[in-house]
Amino acid sequence: MENLSDVLRLRREQAGLTQQELAAQAGVSVAVIRDVEQGRTRRPRTETIRRLSDVLQLSAPSPDGSRGGQGPSTVWLRILGPLEVRASGSVVPLSSERQRGILGLLALSANHVVLMESIAEALWGEAAGDGHIRAVHGHVSRLRRALRHGRREELISCRQHGYQLSVADGEVDTLAFRSLLRQARDHRDRAEPDAAAESYGRAIDLWRDSPLLDVPALRDHPKVCALSAERVTAAIELAEVAESLGRHDLVLSRLRAITQVERLHEQAHARLMIALAGCGQQAAALEVFGDISRRLADDLGISPGPELVSAQLQVLRQGTGGHGPLEIRAPGIGGRPGSEQGPGAPPPGTGAPSAPRELPPMVPGFVGRTELIDALVRDVVDRSPRPVLISGCGGIGKSALAVQVAWKAADRFPDGQFYLNLHGSTPDLEPLEPLHSLGRLLRSLGVDRAAIPQDVDEAAAQFRSRTAGRRMLFVFDNVLDVKQVRALLPASPACGVIVTSRRTLASLEGRIPYELEVLSEEDARTLLTSHAAGHARSPGGAAAPRPDAEAQSAVARQCAYLPLALSIAAARLSVRPAWTWRTLADRLAEEGRRLTELEVEDRAVRAGFMVSYRDLDRAQARMFRSMSLLDVTEFGVDTAAALAGVSPSIAEDLLDQLTEAHLVQTVAPGRYSVHDLTRLFARELSAAHDPPEERRRAVGRALHTYLAAARDASSQVIPVAVWRTTLGPATTGARPGFRDRHEVYAWVDAEAAQLPAAMGSAAALGADDLVTALSAALFFPLYERGRWRELCEISEVGAAAADRLGDPRHRAVTHGDLGYVLADLGRLDEALVHLKVSLEQHRLTGNRRGEAAQLDRLGVVYSRLGRFAEAIGNFRLSVDLENGQGNRYGEAITLTNLGLTYLRSGDLEAAVTAFGDALSITREIEDLVGSAVALGYIAETHRRMGHFEESERYFLMALDADRAADDLGSCTEAGHWWGLGLSRHALGAESRARECRRNAATILHGLRLIGPDERTRIESSPDPGTPEVILRNL
Repeated sequence: MENLSDVLRLRREQAGLTQQELAAQAGVSVAVIRDVEQGRTRRPRTETIRRLSDVLQLSAPSPDGSRGGQGPSTVWLRILGPLEVRASGSVVPLSSERQRGILGLLALSANHVVLMESIAEALWGEAAGDGHIRAVHGHVSRLRRALRHGRREELISCRQHGYQLSVADGEVDTLAFRSLLRQARDHRDRAEPDAAAESYGRAIDLWRDSPLLDVPALRDHPKVCALSAERVTAAIELAEVAESLGRHDLVLSRLRAITQVERLHEQAHARLMIALAGCGQQAAALEVFGDISRRLADDLGISPGPELVSAQLQVLRQGTGGHGPLEIRAPGIGGRPGSEQGPGAPPPGTGAPSAPRELPPMVPGFVGRTELIDALVRDVVDRSPRPVLISGCGGIGKSALAVQVAWKAADRFPDGQFYLNLHGSTPDLEPLEPLHSLGRLLRSLGVDRAAIPQDVDEAAAQFRSRTAGRRMLFVFDNVLDVKQVRALLPASPACGVIVTSRRTLASLEGRIPYELEVLSEEDARTLLTSHAAGHARSPGGAAAPRPDAEAQSAVARQCAYLPLALSIAAARLSVRPAWTWRTLADRLAEEGRRLTELEVEDRAVRAGFMVSYRDLDRAQARMFRSMSLLDVTEFGVDTAAALAGVSPSIAEDLLDQLTEAHLVQTVAPGRYSVHDLTRLFARELSAAHDPPEERRRAVGRALHTYLAAARDASSQVIPVAVWRTTLGPATTGARPGFRDRHEVYAWVDAEAAQLPAAMGSAAALGADDLVTALSAALFFPLYERGRWRELCEISEVGAAAADRLGDPRHRAVTHGDLGYVLADLGRLDEALVHLKVSLEQHRLTGNRRGEAAQLDRLGVVYSRLGRFAEAIGNFRLSVDLENGQGNRYGEAITLTNLGLTYLRSGDLEAAVTAFGDALSITREIEDLVGSAVALGYIAETHRRMGHFEESERYFLMALDADRAADDLGSCTEAGHWWGLGLSRHALGAESRARECRRNAATILHGLRLIGPDERTRIESSPDPGTPEVILRNL
């Protein structure tokens, strides 16, 4: 057996990793790796071995050094120096400069989307056009093939408008560097200097040279410059820790390497001087001062700054017998002291102005978002200077959250905290121009008004100079667009930046986006209570109204859980002593006056929405208004296109633009939603701007889009029920062309919750023929997917519309469907009423096939009521009618239901015969779904007979038939898995039975037929009992 130390060294060298790089990837210290390789640690911790094994592709060995086969493929991407990719220990050759440029750019923004335009611009500069963007796709495709190397997931994935490199911290040296840097800072903040120094050293040692040294296209890219600045910051922080330990040797070589690259960086050279002096090399320290002084004069025409001067003086003092720790003083905010003071410097003898503290007070009674605040603070502190962007719709609490985060992070930025409201979305105020904003910032930094440049670029450059090397925090609130804030961003990696905007600011380089959601119901109720705490029921100061959980929940819901709306509602309550929570809820319940109720003094939800609306162009505004015309909370591109009367591609572009403005939310690819209050605002605008006839036509187009999809879905699920697609008006919308059941089920899952509301919109238009057509077409797609509650709502609306029409054909179909779904919901007596109406209408029109179907359905209800003789009589009549009509499909269904009645009544032999007859017919007509159902019932009958092996065999046949029918993920398949589990349990194969129950629970949960708690109970219990949804079909 090979010795562990030899194996580890061999595999590390084969992978081309240094000890420092292996330590970074595995998340262990260099000392651990050194001790293992040198044999000083004979039995390392199991967790250490596991981590090393994951990186080096060893199967997890035991502490005694034994090991097994190969592990998963690993990737190690290095950009802290020349670009290098290793996969499974081998270098991946990338000869194409474009591919190397793309990979480098994606690595600079690892785990974040890089826009296509940004890639093209980085590679081709200002000449980049559509042709270059298309070329990016080809280069990425070839990159993917080169990087695949056995990974189950692509390293590079396509995202909306760009690409993303998806990697772990141990797969890219920049992420490993930043992870170690976070560890170092955590140790530093916990007063653990030795551990901090080790982590800082491991982080800095990952650097081999300037980032992406051999990728010329990215040499001057802003992210490369920012990354280089992170290295310098890390070294300076290490120098501070090393000085506190009296161990200047820890940083000396690292500072030498950095100053060879950063030849004009004053603070890095100052720290190098201190480290040299601390190691007893005063002459070398003074030589460094002379060299940097000459370069500053030759290249920039300036004298050494205060940090270099201070370092020189301290080195000289130490050389002449000075004592005490060496300390570099940071320059004052007002300018550089010396013979030539900079603009805005304080008069001699007055000292630098104190650090600005401009943050506004925190919002009283701020509620919730605790975990989000912690995440934001971490990103502001650890990922500076990348701007942390908080975006969301108006009134969602962006500004309050930004201030909350800024206060919590403030002590990490001792050189100043700045707040600037850019008024991008402030009613009746113009957004600040960049030059105006820079002027305010520079004045806060101590620059005289007269010395502020009147050119944006010059002012921005001076701002970057003033903030260089300082730990400052900037909050840029209420930003309109990227142009308004880009010039305000500091370049120093020590500066933190928080930006809030109603827009997503996708082109803001390096942004760390956080899209704010509305509050949870619990937090919303807490906010209401805290904001209404000053409420008094009478002038005499009697107690506030007693809590009313139900009414408070209603108020929160009517405010759409939007913080601005909630605070306004609470404020109105607090100044009206006679009101209770129920009073407020009742006033808000009326949609037509809700936005008017949500106004108090100078705050109004409507006004906030209006600011965003006024920024829209004509096409965007029309799309926004049209989305309110249907009472749906979520919709797809096709529906939006129909409402606005545009093509789907134009609709998608407009919706993306509205999403950018946070007037619309993306809930899934191609799916959008609008908050309730936003929809009410849009409906107000539509009523004011769009003629009634135009609104009716828009709703009609959308409903025909639903109808076209429903008819297409019905034909795909039950092809023999094509007659359902002929009930009602002809389809004017384009059919989506579903290719299989899976696409139908995906559409049903997306739209089921919205369809009842869409039907209600059709009924409100008085389009009863359209309502009944939708009801008929939707029946089988929703029924087969198990969406019975939504189907019941739809069928009720459909039956009422058919009654208004008075057409017996429409009444026969809709009442029959309603009766059938009521039976499945256990409302059997109601079901009988509607099924008898349907049977009567079919007989009235002479529809023998319809009559047979309703006799079958009545038989099903009688069977569930235990009235078996009546059930069997109805089934026999139905079979005779179906047989006479030559409807083999309907005959098989009725025989299946007859068998189920025999099963329930205990006549198991008769049940097997009926199910067998049904199976013969379904195989004859190639009805794969019907065959699967019949096989499942035969299996269940054998199980009840005690024939468990035979039952297992038939259940497996039923599952094979489900696959052949492409009916996976259905309620039917879940029932077959459950029955198979019962049979295997009876055979003593408990582990296999448990797996069957898990499969069934997974399907039922995916269909939303059971909740997460019941799923957990089923998966964890040895005998969970059959779920109600499966019992209904037995």
